[in-house]
Amino acid sequence: MAKERDFGPHQLAAWLGLEPRQVRRAQARGLILPPDIDDERWSLTLAKTLPDRLQEIAAALSVGQGSTTAPPTPVRGLGATRSSRTVKGRVFGPIQLAKWLGLENWQVPRAVQHGLIPPPDVDDKRWSHAVASTLPDRIEEIRAAVGDHPGLGSIKAAEHLAQRTQLDVERVDVQALAEQGLLKPVGEFKGHPMYALRDLDNLPEEQIITTVRERHAWVEKSLTTKEAAAFLGWPVGKFEVDAERRGMLPGSLGRYARTDVEGLRDGPGLT
Repeated sequence: MAKERDFGPHQLAAWLGLEPRQVRRAQARGLILPPDIDDERWSLTLAKTLPDRLQEIAAALSVGQGSTTAPPTPVRGLGATRSSRTVKGRVFGPIQLAKWLGLENWQVPRAVQHGLIPPPDVDDKRWSHAVASTLPDRIEEIRAAVGDHPGLGSIKAAEHLAQRTQLDVERVDVQALAEQGLLKPVGEFKGHPMYALRDLDNLPEEQIITTVRERHAWVEKSLTTKEAAAFLGWPVGKFEVDAERRGMLPGSLGRYARTDVEGLRDGPGLT
């Protein structure tokens, strides 16, 4: 699940169409609640309560009245530490295990992903000798399953396809091809999918061309959040909140259909 968006002071100011100093003054006067994430950042949920109050905030700041609020109470971290159990005998980190087994460094985590090597049994980071000693007889099985190339992430995969086809293939095109079932990840690195070179080379060029053209067509008839807000003459925050209220969701690339944005201009504006 994707992490919910949040805002630092400068990001919140830009989102609301204010100056950073105005956000600080509004917060000091209790017009903007203190950050609710680590005493430093505002959650999207909290930020969405503010666009409707922009006129109130601007009026209060122009008058310069209002009482200040006490500083927010710091949130104490748990700081819990995890004890490690004592393990007798040699233990192996990922690189040590790869060297001991005669594998490439990337093949060990890939084999763990495929269930061919058990997860680390020491501190969730290392393997005991008892576990490692069960693996040498499975080396050929591991190599056959994970292959001899780690694969490419979506950015490098896009570069590979661009070189192959001479098209301006982008990361989102690779993701679109994967969503269509035309590409299947062979593993992951830090949570990101990796794609095999052979699968990228076997992709029909017509499918790549179609995907790139569809992206171009969508870009032509859509607007980014900032572009839509500028088109309407609104702060970004006002546009996002009003669009959500009217059930207007962004499409591919986080862009909004131009016709939907034009409908907001023709309809009743925010008060």
